[in-house]
Amino acid sequence: MDQKQKAKRIRLVILASVLVILVGAVVTGGILMSRFYQNVRPAVTVEAGQKTLPTVVDFEEEPWGYISLNTDLSDVDLSKTGAYPVTLSFGPLTKESTLIVQDTTAPDGTVQDLTRAIGEGLSPEDFITSMSDVTGISVFFSQAVNLSEEGTREVKVALEDEGGNRTVLTANLTLYDPEITPEIKGIQNKSIYVGESIAYRTGVTVEDKMDPDAPLVIDNSKVNLDRPGVYPVVYSATDCYGRTGESTALVTVQERPENYGDMVALQERTEELISELISEDMNDIGKAFAIYVWVRKNIPWNNTRTPRDDVEEALAGMNGESGDCYTHAITCKKLLDAVGIENILMERKPGPGQHYWLMVRINDNWYHMDPSPIYASEHICFLETDYEIQDFAFRVRPGYYNYDTSRYPSTPMVSPAKVVLRRGEFKLELNEVNVR
Repeated sequence: MDQKQKAKRIRLVILASVLVILVGAVVTGGILMSRFYQNVRPAVTVEAGQKTLPTVVDFEEEPWGYISLNTDLSDVDLSKTGAYPVTLSFGPLTKESTLIVQDTTAPDGTVQDLTRAIGEGLSPEDFITSMSDVTGISVFFSQAVNLSEEGTREVKVALEDEGGNRTVLTANLTLYDPEITPEIKGIQNKSIYVGESIAYRTGVTVEDKMDPDAPLVIDNSKVNLDRPGVYPVVYSATDCYGRTGESTALVTVQERPENYGDMVALQERTEELISELISEDMNDIGKAFAIYVWVRKNIPWNNTRTPRDDVEEALAGMNGESGDCYTHAITCKKLLDAVGIENILMERKPGPGQHYWLMVRINDNWYHMDPSPIYASEHICFLETDYEIQDFAFRVRPGYYNYDTSRYPSTPMVSPAKVVLRRGEFKLELNEVNVR
């Protein structure tokens, strides 16, 4: 082989080698390029609030060691949710990825119960005692809150972070009306005699919807029980919301009258009789009937009684002494007063002889009641109407119930009950249409 051929062969071998190297380099470069692009993750997600920044390894599918992180992540605020672009490189090659900061953890928080006056400002933040989250928190009511009615209700307070994570907390809201004060009931003006004592608290109660235990305070410092006069007693109650109700009663202190002993005796005898005649289950008709029957049966008729004042006369009647129509009427009146039945002492117009009887108020209507037994066999006047008493007078005793009608209330047309005498016993018959 001559020199030319040998040189040519050598050039071919070198060329082939170069080609092989070039092909190998191209193949290797293609493999490395493919691996670079495939090994870079399209996105990396971290939880908001994370303390350490991601490194290049976090962006690789597999650790390789040849990839560089071109973006300075120190500028990324991990307390803020968002998507941040990131560039990675391999030699002259680059690829874009994304750093995603997300928040998947709901906020923590605690709330307190609140008490407010109706009309006072109120916001959901007022209920919060503590709250925390790595991102910003919005606070709002998750349900509408009724702010116009007194009472206690549940309130739902929501904490929502920038990632949309929500925590709902429950608190109690108590609302009170500052214009509504405790109501003091049972206060009455009192009249006593010098030296007597008073039970100021008896029968007095405090009503308060929002505070049933509001204490009653009684200021009787201006009352002098040893000196006649009219003195104020101030009753007050302040509830737990600072609302105060107040009412004033008057105490009249009088000198003892000459018949004071009779008045005490009358009170004691009245209470004794009422305890015998009246039971708790009786209505006003039943109470009036029991009193009416006792007076008619237990006070003998006597048209020659000695004139006495009403206290002495009623006490005599309650003790079974005989008497006339005034004795029966005034005794019946005192007993009706004691059980709270409103009544009026009636007197016939001046003329030949006098006559006394009563009008009583039953179920908001007025009726006549005559406990005198003088005409027992002819007339039993119990809750009678104007027509009924005048009909009796017309038929039996003209002018017997002649009175000034302009001074007294009129009656309905129909009575709610009547009393009949059967075999010596008084029987009550109710008119169901008019009984309540």
